[in-house]
Amino acid sequence: MSATFLKRLLALILSFLIPALSFTFTRSDAARKDAGVAAALDKTGGLVKGVCHAHEDYDLLRDGNIEWERSDIPYPFNDDGTLSASYLWWKDEAQRYLENGIRVFAVTPYPDEFIEHGLDPRDPDDRTAIQDVARFFVEDLKDVVGIFQVSNELSVDRFRAPLTLDEAAAFIGMQLEVMKPLCDKYGILIGYNLTASVEQPFIMLQYNHLVDYVGLDCYIGCFEDILHETDTFTLFAGAVRQLTGKPILFCEFGYIGEGEPKGAEGKAAVLREYGYESEEAATADMANFLQKLPPRIRDEILRLYPDATNEEYADMLFNGEYKNHLYRDLPEGYSINGCPHTPEGQAKFFSEVIPKIFKLDYVIGAVVYCWSDSDACYVCGQTDCPVETRWGLVTRDGAPKPAYYAVQKAFADAA
Repeated sequence: MSATFLKRLLALILSFLIPALSFTFTRSDAARKDAGVAAALDKTGGLVKGVCHAHEDYDLLRDGNIEWERSDIPYPFNDDGTLSASYLWWKDEAQRYLENGIRVFAVTPYPDEFIEHGLDPRDPDDRTAIQDVARFFVEDLKDVVGIFQVSNELSVDRFRAPLTLDEAAAFIGMQLEVMKPLCDKYGILIGYNLTASVEQPFIMLQYNHLVDYVGLDCYIGCFEDILHETDTFTLFAGAVRQLTGKPILFCEFGYIGEGEPKGAEGKAAVLREYGYESEEAATADMANFLQKLPPRIRDEILRLYPDATNEEYADMLFNGEYKNHLYRDLPEGYSINGCPHTPEGQAKFFSEVIPKIFKLDYVIGAVVYCWSDSDACYVCGQTDCPVETRWGLVTRDGAPKPAYYAVQKAFADAA
């Protein structure tokens, strides 16, 4: 029995199970009367309707019923203790969003940014200095930021490295300890986000008393070929709600608006671009094959997995996440039912998913990823890789796509 057959069988079984499980996990618990949900909605002024990484096209944002912009705060200090130019630029931009009626949802820096500036979350001697940086964010941005998220997707190797999951949880927790009291004082919402990890939600429970919300990042139908149901979004939200008892905020969710399978011939053509006739031939010459890859993906793999064997590298490149970047395609089965990876399919996705998640009493908001299509994939650097280039509500030149109008209507219809 082939792995492909078993995977398809599992997907079929889940297509029946997920709607039933979603119903079980998401039955209303009168959450609008829950003090935590009510307090969160009071701080945000109602449901959060946002977008990640917006451009300063204020009229188009407002016309799209987008009320929040979510982006990453740069590390704030130079080595001499002065404020960095990138931080000052970010703060000025955030102020402009606020002045133009768009509220700011801010994500604090990743672990490696602290390490680059001499503060290692694994070193107990650096704990106080890291907390001082976290405290600075709240005090300096209290009049600009309405929601803080402490770091981002730390279950993902590239964002967490060089920390383990437990160390990443401690990194989040030490910041929450000093930020939460200040956020309460200034009426700012604070939490963290979860993504594809079974362990992380349980590890983070020790810090549950220090958050106003638990965030979810969901990209069903884009990075795997098992889950195909829009009810998966409500299932995940319900499960995390049951586990934590906290309001749920979709910090990131979206759908790739362009991409298709290359097929066997297309993949063979890509391998020939690198000088190999098969994956087996590339595996046998892995040291050289790695050096021929686009620099960004080569450097990330060697940085994150310096001690991997040839077979482990091959598994990453030909079976894991990196295969879609290597072959610059979206394999067959990577989709939500009825929503192909086309501009129209992307729009249908938002039209179906946003109303579903906003029906849940404990969901306090949804932030679309992302505002604009990209010139190149941030993971592999290739311009024709669909994986990280076609998420936008607008094109690279700022023209609204069908997804923009779908989000516009869904946000307008939300209570």
